[in-house]
Amino acid sequence: MKHIDPHVHCRDGNEAQKTNIGEVSKIATNLGIVAIFDMPNTEPPILTEKDVRARLRLAEKREPTRCGGYPKYFLYVGLTPNENQIKKAAKLVENYPQVIGLKLYAAKSGKLGVSRETDQKKIYRILADLNYLGILAVHAEKEKYFKPWLWNPEKPWTHNLTRPEISEIEGVRDQIQFARISHLKGNLHICHITLPESVDLVLGAKKDLRITCGVTPHHILFTENIMRKKNGILFKVNPPLRGISKVTKLREYLRQGKIDWIESDHAPHTLEEKLSPPYLSGIASLHLYPRILNWLNSQKMSRSEIKSLTYWNIKKVFKEKLKDL
Repeated sequence: MKHIDPHVHCRDGNEAQKTNIGEVSKIATNLGIVAIFDMPNTEPPILTEKDVRARLRLAEKREPTRCGGYPKYFLYVGLTPNENQIKKAAKLVENYPQVIGLKLYAAKSGKLGVSRETDQKKIYRILADLNYLGILAVHAEKEKYFKPWLWNPEKPWTHNLTRPEISEIEGVRDQIQFARISHLKGNLHICHITLPESVDLVLGAKKDLRITCGVTPHHILFTENIMRKKNGILFKVNPPLRGISKVTKLREYLRQGKIDWIESDHAPHTLEEKLSPPYLSGIASLHLYPRILNWLNSQKMSRSEIKSLTYWNIKKVFKEKLKDL
């Protein structure tokens, strides 16, 4: 069965010690993944045409795997509050077949992050004025509700207190509101959704917006309790893992087809970065891909339902970019 992973972090650049496009491609190929979409919060970030060209050159240097190939490589361009950067980024989606869409970090991630609501609204307004029809993927957490002072690395589960559920719910609500008031014609995608309340907001918006959401293997397979076990800090991720009641409901929504697709959010760090300051957030979640497929099978989901979650739903939304896949 073929799959598409629409959310990976291939690192490279100044973070090549974590992983690179070639390594991620090999893992993906072994899992039957035929395309990967790389995120732009790299070091340095992907913001300009120069950055895109450099990134595509790296992808071209991949060595074929033993089976003779590798997944097709696509990338997102990040957004900043700068009007010219936003306009040029939208043009890159139009001009480069491998630029899959635009990414807005509504909370800081690496060197990217547009946390002010006025700046977020400006992005939506500019994209609407440009008649942008592509994908706008959003990390939808609202920094206003963050409580960083509650973080205690000796108690890794406190990370979940620093980014409470309301930060995601209100973040998703904001993005839907901004898309509506700007009359965005493109597809708003809410990345790595973790809460049933967030899914409900997306479902309610489908009546008048082009909108989708994805869920990661780690937000389905794990709960915050795993962070109370030995080396629980390895499961520090943004947005955080949630409590059992929320995860149980999220699993139910996934089985019911209320979530559009599975995205790994593969985000490797070195062991030192995970276990010591700055205790970076992120999970190398591609390694969980076989487990999520097994879990879907265990839920008595049909082959066609699984294929929709890991291939067809993604291909339908990104149809022009993926027409040859």
